[in-house]
Amino acid sequence: MRLFRLITCCTLTLVLSQWAFSQYHEEPDELKQRRSELSRYQKLQKLSGAASASGQNIDVKYYELKIRIVPPNTVAGSVRIQAMTAATGDSNVTFDLWAPLVIDSAFVDGQAATALQDSATFSLPVSSSLPIGTPLTFDIYYHGQPRFVGFGSFASSVQPGTGIPWIWSLSEPYGAPTWWPCKDNPADKADSLDVWITCNEAFKAGSQGKLVSAISDGLGNRTYHWKHRYPISTYLVSVALTDYAEFSDWFKYSPSDSMEILNYVLPADLALADSQLAKTVPMLGIFSGLFGLYPFVDEKYGHSQFEWGGGMEHQTMTSLGKIGSLGFTEDLVAHELAHQWFGDMITMRTWPDIWLNEGFATYSVALYREQQYGTASYRSYMDQQISRAKNADGSIYVLDTAYVGNLFDGNLVYAKGATVLHMLRYVVGDSAFFRALKGYATNPQHMYSNASTGDLQKVFEDSSGLDLDYFFQEWIYGEGFPQYQFEWGWVSDTAGSKIRFSLSQTAGVNPSFFKMPLDIRVYGEGTSVTFKVFNDSLSQTWVWTVPFIPDSVSIDPENWILKAVQGSLVGIDEVGGGIRSFVLHQNYPNPFNPSTLIRYTVPERSRVTIEVFDLLGRVAAVLSDREMAAGRYEVPWKPAGASGVYLCRMTAIPLAATLNPFVSVRKMVYVK
Repeated sequence: MRLFRLITCCTLTLVLSQWAFSQYHEEPDELKQRRSELSRYQKLQKLSGAASASGQNIDVKYYELKIRIVPPNTVAGSVRIQAMTAATGDSNVTFDLWAPLVIDSAFVDGQAATALQDSATFSLPVSSSLPIGTPLTFDIYYHGQPRFVGFGSFASSVQPGTGIPWIWSLSEPYGAPTWWPCKDNPADKADSLDVWITCNEAFKAGSQGKLVSAISDGLGNRTYHWKHRYPISTYLVSVALTDYAEFSDWFKYSPSDSMEILNYVLPADLALADSQLAKTVPMLGIFSGLFGLYPFVDEKYGHSQFEWGGGMEHQTMTSLGKIGSLGFTEDLVAHELAHQWFGDMITMRTWPDIWLNEGFATYSVALYREQQYGTASYRSYMDQQISRAKNADGSIYVLDTAYVGNLFDGNLVYAKGATVLHMLRYVVGDSAFFRALKGYATNPQHMYSNASTGDLQKVFEDSSGLDLDYFFQEWIYGEGFPQYQFEWGWVSDTAGSKIRFSLSQTAGVNPSFFKMPLDIRVYGEGTSVTFKVFNDSLSQTWVWTVPFIPDSVSIDPENWILKAVQGSLVGIDEVGGGIRSFVLHQNYPNPFNPSTLIRYTVPERSRVTIEVFDLLGRVAAVLSDREMAAGRYEVPWKPAGASGVYLCRMTAIPLAATLNPFVSVRKMVYVK
């Protein structure tokens, strides 16, 4: 979900103040709105049902969920679970179901059975001698009022200003058993699913797959039957119902075939939603090109509006929040759509790898922007994620999965997860990256199944031919980011200028330092040269020659790497070198607006004057007029006058008179 997505997210994407990392460029008042909204429910809590270990002796193949929903918050129904035995020796099978829901009756292969129920699970008896692969059918009848956990799990409210009931679910991560009996483990996907929802006939009810029928009983009720024939994890099963307005768009994925994009929204929001959600069509085309065809193309994609400030990637029918708080924004719609590949079709095998859902969906927004609007849009979005990632605490591989906030930490799982993919693109190069990305999404071992970080690493290593163990160890299982310090200097050389560049890192714990390739860019005289190095120790030095006088250096100028940098210009003494002459460097940038930087070199103690004149010879600024020791200096200048051409003049008189007086002039162009 898009964290909060407000975090919404995809995977739930929550809306929590401390986690909501606002990847969607929310304004402060929107954040306040979300926080207020969340407080109407309850704060996220530590859930005892985290990472359920139920049903380890069976492999679920099919769910048939029949549920009657009666406002304000009562459910009653049945679940048929078809499964195969996956282990021998157990005399019962345990499923997940949270109190206060109550089991009325249960059957195993058609025979009445006694369900032993506690606060979070129930058990049904089976023969301990059944061989592996034996089919079993469990029928469970139940009723009650669902418990509100996590981001809502199962919520009942009313539409603003109308009083009309509005009911929706958001089960991620552990909320499915709060409203229906199941084996709540993301690694055990059912091969298929049928959902019957009975409710007031004035309502529409949305869920997964195709709508097979909507039948009224003549008593004011209607039953909707949704049929889904793709593998699905329990947290991706959803219901949403109220008096929705309905509209459809179509994704034409071949010359002769189209897929419906079905949207259920509040009647008051129909016009705005119709406009905003139209962007789903080009998004489907872009993501299908990058990752392979939309994975549920035989059924549908769509959205159902729910009363939550973000989004949740329910399989084939994403839930999106109120337009008044976050709404169907372009980034949110793209994030949740990307989850249909990363999170739904390929689901993290265990919750510690949740970044495979959320990091991928967050980064997919950047890829969509790049395809739709160009590189500048991609860079702008990723610069924001990198900035947020600097506030991340802990490893992306989530060690404590019991607390929901850890799983949906916006800075860590979303922003840093996306930044890891951004860095991986730089490390392996565009060709290998996009080849691996599509290879991962279309790998038969992972499609409609599960994956781990190790699986992803293997795909990228196979595609790039590189050993990437260092990268995944430090960025997924490690913490923090490199803190770089550098020093550099130069001397004149027969081929131009010889540069010595020294780089070090602040020592850490996990990892002790970061191994990474880096671009080092040297600027001077209106040009630049980029050197690519591999930093694999705490301290390293490189020497290069450039055909110009350098005036500045930058590390990772295109912002590929999550990092902090501190650097300085120092004198060097190589092969009898050192600072040997006066130099007034060309200002940078030039042309400039609103300010520029003037750099100059002093080889021995001198009286130095730096002045700026306009073309009429009038003094615009005196930036220096004093004695200075040998060294390299820089001074900023921001014009107060009109745009145009200015002249910068440096005058230097050595105090020891070992060198001749020096005068140099540079032309500078100020453009408003």
